[in-house]
Amino acid sequence: MSTVALVSYNGFVGGESNGWKEQGGNRVLLLQNSGGESWGAKQGPQSQSELVEGANSVSRQIGGLWGVLVDALPELDMVYFYVGSTGAEKAIELAKRHRLDPGKATFVLCDCGYSGKMRLIEECGFSSSRVIMCACGGHSTMRRLYDDALATVSP
Repeated sequence: MSTVALVSYNGFVGGESNGWKEQGGNRVLLLQNSGGESWGAKQGPQSQSELVEGANSVSRQIGGLWGVLVDALPELDMVYFYVGSTGAEKAIELAKRHRLDPGKATFVLCDCGYSGKMRLIEECGFSSSRVIMCACGGHSTMRRLYDDALATVSP
């Protein structure tokens, strides 16, 4: 039995609203963009102003999801954060600000800006946290983690 949270500025579980999900004694706090769209980097060339607006949008979304997550932190065994393109680093900074135990943090990273994300993870005190690599958007990896977290463990 486990209690975990999955946080992403992208949607990864279609048709599910944010909030607690339970199955077989396992509990998952789902925090995703339930609008179904992705707030990550757009495909193709982007102007500097488009990059800045995209980063600001992602940062605002992550901040909103954290508002819900903070109250649940004491009861969580693990928090999985999707850290994608520009702006998603806010999740790492908020984990530090709220003094999340590095043993309870797993960062799901695409390779966009990988070295910068890893540097921030280390600078924020999460070098002992688990890192999982994924494709851009994190959709399938976060969905697999969600399904695994709800899977009933046989006695």
